[in-house]
Amino acid sequence: MNPPMGRSPTDALRVALMTRESERGDFRALLEREGVDVVLDCEFDLPLPGCWNGAQVLLVGIPEPAAGARPDIHRMQRVLQQSPLPVLLNRGGLGEGESWNRRLIGKLRTLAGHSLPGPRMEGPGVVRRPSLRLVDESAGDGAAPPWVVLLGGSIGAPAAVARFLGSLPDKLPLVLLIAQHVPAKFECLLAEQLDRCSAWPVALADGETRLRAGHAWLVPAGRSLRLEPGPRLRCLDAPWPGLHQPDIDQLLSGLAMHAGPHCGVILFSGLGEDGAHACHKIRDAGGFVWTQHPDSCAIANLPEAAARHCAIDFSAAPEELARRLAGHCHGQVEPGLNG
Repeated sequence: MNPPMGRSPTDALRVALMTRESERGDFRALLEREGVDVVLDCEFDLPLPGCWNGAQVLLVGIPEPAAGARPDIHRMQRVLQQSPLPVLLNRGGLGEGESWNRRLIGKLRTLAGHSLPGPRMEGPGVVRRPSLRLVDESAGDGAAPPWVVLLGGSIGAPAAVARFLGSLPDKLPLVLLIAQHVPAKFECLLAEQLDRCSAWPVALADGETRLRAGHAWLVPAGRSLRLEPGPRLRCLDAPWPGLHQPDIDQLLSGLAMHAGPHCGVILFSGLGEDGAHACHKIRDAGGFVWTQHPDSCAIANLPEAAARHCAIDFSAAPEELARRLAGHCHGQVEPGLNG
């Protein structure tokens, strides 16, 4: 592990670099040429360093797997879980051209909080959706059903969802379903961590659960569940049938069926496309589809895949997504309208 080679001005972006020795010099030269202060560099390995030298963000260069091998997802997840800093994962070494360099620096600055990208809206005009309104949680059975919004993602998403929840006011007419690709042995820990990061109560879904406004439920990875009219969640004594645990595409299909126009999905950072294929079902039901802005993602594969499969109503950093959703609840803007 090398000590820092020199300090930039105090307002410079401070980055910890974790990559293979063969790439470290090139990454360091690029970052320092762009005015970034590399305060720590080390191998992509565990355990993580005990001291971060004042770094604001961690840049990790992911080694390419051998031919025919799969990326070491579990090691990447452990880095994200253990790092006290926002993490940007880069696969494939340095890119080519100034545009790639600018995008890398922009992502690092966004994660470090130096600047946040403005909201980005895509796609053609969309159908008008019901507006959200604040409701009294004690209202009787005749009250309008709460909106059910699914927060999906995988690598990098738990930290992004924590930022989102920390910026979202409580007591809104929403039910939040949190579907994250994490090993089943970590799901209780994740529920506890998310429960502590905001005023939203977060619990692991279990048994049969009536979805009540103002609550967030973590979808279990070890057991499948289905959405039922009410709306309700019912956990099943069976694993998820497909490759993904939980299966976000399956959840979105059930959400569109049982919540109809009172549903939405926000897809956060993630590797792969689980959730991207069923987004159109939410839109077809009259709900809204949002994504975390790729520039604020640790890995942008999932939001970018969603944009290929479905027109995205709104895309922004987690804090702006939360502010926008709160604005919908106050009836200031329509959830599915661009502009």
